[in-house]
Amino acid sequence: MGLMRVLLSIVEWAVGFALAAMLSACAASGPSLPSVALVGSHDATEKPKPSVAPPTDVASLPGDAGEVSDPFEKMNRSVFERNMRFNHAVIYPAAKAYDKGVPGPVRNSIGNFVSNLNEPFVFANDALQLRLEAAATTVGRFAINSTVGVGGLFDVATKQKLPQQSGDFGQTLYVWGMRNSPYLVLPVIGPTNVRDLLGTTVELAAPTFATAIPSVANAAGNLLSPNVATAANNVTVAGSVASPFTKLDQVQQMAELEDSSLDFYSMLRSVVSQKRQAELDEALQTSGWTAGSPGNSNGAAGPDPIVASSWQVTVPKTKEQDLVANVFQGVNN
Repeated sequence: MGLMRVLLSIVEWAVGFALAAMLSACAASGPSLPSVALVGSHDATEKPKPSVAPPTDVASLPGDAGEVSDPFEKMNRSVFERNMRFNHAVIYPAAKAYDKGVPGPVRNSIGNFVSNLNEPFVFANDALQLRLEAAATTVGRFAINSTVGVGGLFDVATKQKLPQQSGDFGQTLYVWGMRNSPYLVLPVIGPTNVRDLLGTTVELAAPTFATAIPSVANAAGNLLSPNVATAANNVTVAGSVASPFTKLDQVQQMAELEDSSLDFYSMLRSVVSQKRQAELDEALQTSGWTAGSPGNSNGAAGPDPIVASSWQVTVPKTKEQDLVANVFQGVNN
């Protein structure tokens, strides 16, 4: 386990420095394609007065934004500002049109559909983390929502007391020993860190690998029908097309939160990192590998006192903070 942790740490920092060099070059050479989920910083001259009462300063958030490891802050803020300009030009108007043009129940069904497609990945990572109860719950959710829920369009499982579980490969890497990881803001991907970027890369490649398995089996012994691979690929494409719409459904409220923030970059860094840490702590506390182990990277007993496990305390603590974190949480899952 100690050797795995050392190897993971070496890989993490190597990727981090490589990304830092690459993105610094991007920041110096010209604009980059930003994330559809990412929102920028304050511009009071262009936006209406918000209809919600979000936090007005990072000081009002739980914890301290300075606790987040952000060694690439200068580069991150540069990418963040470029993403913000694109959001105001394209994403915010698209979100407004989506909200007005698509009925609420339809938007909810799109979100349920995308979430249901992700359940096999959640199950796989819960199994890798030896979180057997979470894995069993995920199997039940997927079975119920895929059948009674009409292919996942309706979240029947939650009403049957089978709540959605966390589980992604970045979280799995954390359980396996890759703990401290620098914060990054990337074009397209948005807010993340080195560990979760590795996890996202693996999960993006997983559907392609999975759909190739039936084809390999057919070539070897004609064991499975090619229709299996075709169907799996079609479902993956459908999920990829629908996924951005689940973010558009919340962007309007994000714009209002941005308008009320003195330093939106710091607010997002704090909230997103804390909610992510809550999921990581939950995995440590419920994993067969690490049950009873410290919930933070400093070796202190129990969960991080600033960020309690999500199964103990809901983090963030307000509706507005939870909205901010949920918009970005899809980036890491």
